[in-house]
Order: sequence, then structure tokens, then C-alpha cells
Amino acid sequence: MSLFLSIMRKFPQKRESVILIIIVFLLSFFSSYSQQNNTFYLMHDVPQSNLLNPAIQIKCKWYVAIPVLGSTQLNYSNSAFSFNELFTTSGGSSSLDIGSFYENIKKTNLVSTELHLDLISIGYRRNDYYINFNIAEKVNIGLTYPGSIMELVWKGNTPFLGETVEFNNLRTHSVYYREYSLGVSKVWDAYNILGVRAKLLFGKAGIYSGKSEMSLYTDPNTFNLEVEGDININSSFPMTIDQNADGNITGISMGDIDYVSFLMNGKNKGFALDLGWIHKYNEDITLSASILDLGFIRWQTDVNNIKLTGSFDYSGVGFGTGFNNAGYILDIRDSLFNSYEQTVTQDKYYSWLPTQIYLGGMYQYRPKLGIGVVNRNMIYRNKLHSSLTLSANTTVWNKLSASLSWSYLNNTYKNIGLGLAWHNRGLQFHMVSDNVLGIIKPLDARNLNLRFGFGVLFGCPKNKEEEMKMSNEYSSMNKGNCYWAKKMDKNYKKIKKKKDKRKR
Repeated sequence: MSLFLSIMRKFPQKRESVILIIIVFLLSFFSSYSQQNNTFYLMHDVPQSNLLNPAIQIKCKWYVAIPVLGSTQLNYSNSAFSFNELFTTSGGSSSLDIGSFYENIKKTNLVSTELHLDLISIGYRRNDYYINFNIAEKVNIGLTYPGSIMELVWKGNTPFLGETVEFNNLRTHSVYYREYSLGVSKVWDAYNILGVRAKLLFGKAGIYSGKSEMSLYTDPNTFNLEVEGDININSSFPMTIDQNADGNITGISMGDIDYVSFLMNGKNKGFALDLGWIHKYNEDITLSASILDLGFIRWQTDVNNIKLTGSFDYSGVGFGTGFNNAGYILDIRDSLFNSYEQTVTQDKYYSWLPTQIYLGGMYQYRPKLGIGVVNRNMIYRNKLHSSLTLSANTTVWNKLSASLSWSYLNNTYKNIGLGLAWHNRGLQFHMVSDNVLGIIKPLDARNLNLRFGFGVLFGCPKNKEEEMKMSNEYSSMNKGNCYWAKKMDKNYKKIKKKKDKRKR
């Protein structure tokens, strides 16, 4: 902390810039929520699960979410450490444990944030089709950073004499946007259901870093530094970047914000697609897969593009002086800013949404008990982040669904999840978490996850007979139902007819 304060005192003309950077980092660190719904993915009886797989259909004719309360999602994700992993306790007092922190750092690390709020959600099912419409507010904040930068802070540059240390992938993708989506699902045949959802996006605010490359070389004889960098940051937010006569950035000024115009801004348009598939492998095994957020946003209002490029040489003060020394950092500060070319433009830019890929399978071990597995993969800034979940799923009275799960998330096994959902005529609700222990002890968790929502179902079957009439081949009620036999017989006749034509 003393190092930070000394730097701030030395940089009064750049204090606003530094404060903004610190605020962005703190938002990512303390408010981070990541898109993780592994436990919820196989709870197909819940209408809101269609948001994770557009192929999922409901048993009732209508689903209407309670406005603003249809489905709210809050998530936290830190791939490297929990808060308590940063500290050790001895004699009733806590101290910062940098060594333990450093041991958990990977080559590329991710801290991410998510808040999703469904404003309006409606679903309608007719025969083999299910159509749904949704409006949602979404805030995603993400930060990736290389482990090498933490290694340099912890060890200093002395251990890297004669080596080039790279600090690539120091990036952020932080965005607030509104999403309008329309999805269609169809029972394709006796074995498959396909779904697609189109999304129209309207960006409200965003920070998106492009290319980010830096390297540091320390001469083993003279201890001189050779630093090269190429950093690009794009933003869309009502602010002004101040520059001096030499073109160097001196600060950031914020004007008055018209919040009505800000929230209703429709000029930053984007588009995305969701794809889903459910496959009935046999009577006991159901497979599912989905790809979410294949899309982008084009930003063109209140845009600023910052580009820092260049290289500089700095003559050190000898062996033993490193980056954990405040004076050393302050000495190279002026050389860094004066040597780098700083360019600010207002060009339009694109930001791509982090794509998610879900793969799931359910084995119906007993009529009321299913064993599930889910593999979730997120592609964030060209890096793949994966997780795995095993779950036991049950339905009680055909109305109450429950799921108990274990997950490997963020390089830790300490994730026990729980999902509960009531789905019947009238009021419907769900509450799901991938890590219940994290809610109880949040300072020990690398992952915090909570999704909940309320809705109303209409046109639901009143008994098993009505459900059998309304059901399609995907429904679990169809075991032994002649609908399966009719579909399979129809498909068999089509295939046989094609083969007979080929023989002729």
C-alpha cells in the first residue's frame, strides 16, 4: 500500500487515469461474476433452462416470467485464488501470503464478473414447436492477466537476468448491453430436438482491449532494461481523454451523463446466435449440446481508442534493484511515458462476446433419479477455460426438481452445487448455485454462483393422461408410448423407400 501511495503522490497529473484503472480492476476483483450454470444446465423441466440450450421445451403451453424477476444471475469467478488464500493466520492475526498467492498463479489467469437480469420472458409451445421471447440486461466484466507479471512483482527482475520476460494477454472485456432474443425449438424426429435463438444487442458501455504485448529484457552485465510494448484499449463511455501539447495523456475527465439517453442508446448495435441440440440416444441416455453467444457488438458512440507503442532503454542502478523497490519503479516511470508513442482516436470498433460451449449427458438410473455430467467451455480472448460437473437429478411428484452437483471449477475441486425448482400450473420458481459452500463462506471461494427466478405456467397437463397426449418424443412420459413407435416406424419406412429407389 505504501508503494501505491508513493506512486500516486509522484503522478499528480495522471491521478485520474490511475484512479480509473484501479476502479476497473476493483470491479473485476470484488464484484466478479462469471457465466457458470453447470448445475442448471440439465434441469430441463425448468423453463429458464432454455436460456442455456435453445432446444429445451416446456411441457405446458405458455410460460410467462414475472417482470424483472424471471431469471436473475449473479456469478463470481477467480481462476487463481480465493480471498483467504492470500492470507495466513497465526496467533489470531492475518498477514499477506504472497508466496501462496504466487504458487496458484497460472500462465494466463481470469477474473470475471456477470450480472444478468431478465426483464421480460415469454414462451409458447404448439405441437412440436416451442417459441420464446426474452429481454435482458447484461453486465459482464472480465480481466485476464499473465502469471509472468506477478512473478516479476514477487521476485523482482534479478532472477531474469539475460532473459526476455513477456507480459502478453493483459486484457479486459467489460461490457453493459441490452439483449432482445427470439428462439425457436423443433422436435425434428424421434431422436432429436434442434433449437436456435437470434439476439439483437444494444451496447450501453464497454471497455475492450485489443492487442496487448509487452516484454522486458535485463542485461546480465549492466542491468540495463530494454522494454518493448504494443497496447490497444477501446472504450465507449461518456468521457474525455486529456492530452498535453506533446500528445501525452494527462488525465480523464467525466462530463454530465444523461442517464435516460445513456440507457436508451440504440446506436451500438450487435447480433448473436445460440444453437442447441438434444439427442435421445436410447431409452435411458439423453445427450445435449449448445453453443451460446456467437456474436459481436459494433461500438460507435462516445468512442475512444488508446494506442501505446514503442520501446526504451533504461540504465539501472546496479545489482539488487528490482521491481519490488518503490524508488526503482518511480525512476523508470518518466522514461516509459516519454518513450512510448501515445495515440488517441475516436474510431468505431467491434467487440466479440465470449463464446460458451456446453456438452451434457443424462443417464436415467432410476425412474426418478438421473446421473448427469456437464462440460462447459468458455472461449475468452482466444483462451479456453473449461469446467466439469457431475450431478444427481431427481423429480418429486412431477413438480419439484432437485439437483445435487460437484464441480471442478477455477482449478479447484471445492464446489458443491444445489438446484431446486418448482414447475407446475401457476407459480413457478427456481434457485440454483454451482457452489453452495461459497455462499456460506464466500472468502474461501474462487467461484460464487446464484441464479433464481419466478414465472407463471399456463395450459399445463392436469394428469398423466393429458401429459401423454401433449407430450412429444423427448418427454420422459413417453416410455412405452406408441408415439415413439409411430415415429420410428415412419422414419424406417422413409429410409426403406429411399433404398428401394436406389436399387431400381
